[in-house]
Amino acid sequence: MTQRFRFQALAFTGSFLAFCLELAAAKLLLPRFGGSAYVWTGAMMFFQGLLLLGYLYGRRAPFHPRAHALVLTLPFLFLPLTLPASIPSSSPFAALFLSLLISVGVPFFALSTTIVVAQSWLMRSALPDRRDGYFLYAASNMGAAGALFAYPFIIEPLMTTYAQGWLWRGLYAAYAAFCLVCAPRAGASHAAPAADGKAPSTRDRALWLLLSAAPCAALLAATNLLSMDFAAVPLLWTAPLATYFLTFVLNFKRDPWYPERLNRTMLPMFGVWVALCLIPVGLAFWFSGDSTPAQVLSRLLDLGKFAYMLFALFALSMIFHRSLALGRPSSERAMSEYYAWIAAGGLLGSLLIGLAVPWLGRRIGAVALDWAAVGAVAVSALVLRDWEQIARHRKSAAGLAALAVAMIAAVGAAGSRAGTVYSVRNFYGVYSVQDREGMRWFFHGNTDHGMQFLNPSRQGEPLSYYNFSSPLGEAWNALGSGWKSVGVVGLGAGSIAAYGSPGMDMDFYELDPDVVAIAQRWFTHLSLSAANIRVVTGDGRLSLEKAEGAAYDALILDAFNSGSVPVHLLTREAFEIYLRCLKPKGVLLLHVSNRYLDLRPVLAATAGDLGLSIAAKRQLNAGPVEEGGVASVWVALSRNPEAIGRLVERKGWRVQDGRTSRATAWSDQHASLLPALAF
Repeated sequence: MTQRFRFQALAFTGSFLAFCLELAAAKLLLPRFGGSAYVWTGAMMFFQGLLLLGYLYGRRAPFHPRAHALVLTLPFLFLPLTLPASIPSSSPFAALFLSLLISVGVPFFALSTTIVVAQSWLMRSALPDRRDGYFLYAASNMGAAGALFAYPFIIEPLMTTYAQGWLWRGLYAAYAAFCLVCAPRAGASHAAPAADGKAPSTRDRALWLLLSAAPCAALLAATNLLSMDFAAVPLLWTAPLATYFLTFVLNFKRDPWYPERLNRTMLPMFGVWVALCLIPVGLAFWFSGDSTPAQVLSRLLDLGKFAYMLFALFALSMIFHRSLALGRPSSERAMSEYYAWIAAGGLLGSLLIGLAVPWLGRRIGAVALDWAAVGAVAVSALVLRDWEQIARHRKSAAGLAALAVAMIAAVGAAGSRAGTVYSVRNFYGVYSVQDREGMRWFFHGNTDHGMQFLNPSRQGEPLSYYNFSSPLGEAWNALGSGWKSVGVVGLGAGSIAAYGSPGMDMDFYELDPDVVAIAQRWFTHLSLSAANIRVVTGDGRLSLEKAEGAAYDALILDAFNSGSVPVHLLTREAFEIYLRCLKPKGVLLLHVSNRYLDLRPVLAATAGDLGLSIAAKRQLNAGPVEEGGVASVWVALSRNPEAIGRLVERKGWRVQDGRTSRATAWSDQHASLLPALAF
């Protein structure tokens, strides 16, 4: 193995292990924070901060290989990697940061030093490439992209969390040993590092910061939107992040691929890409017996938006990372500072989208604010980069600035829907309450979480997925006459409370205090219900686990409809908790409507493992929307076969056979979305 290849392998391996660790840690923390889409945003902020510390440390480490060897051994003191007990905090982000710091902070810090240390060692070697070692940065980003492919498609589907931990430990031990092999030996003669060139100016540093911040902010804005509308899982986190790292690889490799070449083929390539991605999927949907043409079109449009978002992220990142690559210094000291400013820019972009925009726009709620912030940073970087040209063409620049302001205003206006009476944004997502067509709607992102007639005489009717003709209404009609105690995980607008009857106790478990406030202030389902209503704030699974003496006739799970899926609510261990809270003949009802995932096979496999009877009902024709009809999918499970039999015989529900399910039951140790994809 040549010395040059050893350095490349070191950079690749360190980055590969770092991002496998990042994905695994974020996935493990999802249940602690209710499957929130912002877990990944918080994790990105944390790891960007550690990356900056690693780069700053790397400026000194090359002169002390023995000290660096000590840093490499520190992670072994924290193995096996385990999550700490629940950390009480009024801020979810603070609790998330502390959990990550305690569990994976030291190992990730050690790995984050790799590129700066390796490049400095390269510059002190006798290799002819030592004066321009940025190809190692390309190898590092290629390692990150490799991890983003391997984890969701190979490691996560095939290995339990426990097995992943052992694999990571073994690979880290090999990495640490390999790093020591590559380190300069004491007493060995090495070529002097490249002579220091011109010191970076303040403008150079500011430009590096902004050119790095803009693509990172765009990355998180895209990821937030995808996680809220699809699912908060590594499978969807990786697509934008891999696109982001690909642009680093293309710009920092030995023969860079700049946008000048790309511009001529960008649109044709994009058209072919979209066709290749969407046509097979569209045909599969079209010939699926469970899909209507309207649903096919909706899915195709969503997938088109997904592809376009990735393309926009790719184009923006290519432009800004190209400028970063062209402005790179050649001296060793300036090089380590250059990496530190890139990491600082990534942290700035993460903080902007993860903390600043949600705090400043808490009462606005529109996700479009993310993109307005991205635009502001991008324009600032371009102005700083091209200031001399702008000064020579002031009128044109003023016109472009006015156009940019108008576009940002248009984006903000588009993100604020007509009829919005209230909106709020927090760690768990973006909520809005809208009045239109005689009804009040509750949205989480683009997902309907309940509605109610504005006419006072009809406010007691359950609407949306919960209307009287829905599968939930059918199950309540067939089985609910004797129910005295009902538990509901997921509050939404409180629509299910409309089914309450005198003498019935209904407990609602809701993770987000803002959802509770919205249901109580803007909707009247809870106050009008004939049942005795109790609302418990906290994660549904954890709250039920702590509930003593709970014995429900029915337990309804409505925490994962249409948008993101809290996987931790659907594992075998979660169902064991639910069964402990049910009476022997109690019924478990799950609302599993989802545009992209078919959860019925997973639930059938779980029912088979636990010896439960299971049936499902998919309602496609729910009636006109103006009357509150919305298509939905519900699943019923019970230890009582007679209850499930009544739904099958009287209401046309379909038995789900867990023995022939194409999926396997999810567990806390192993849960992959790939078998549940609806195409």
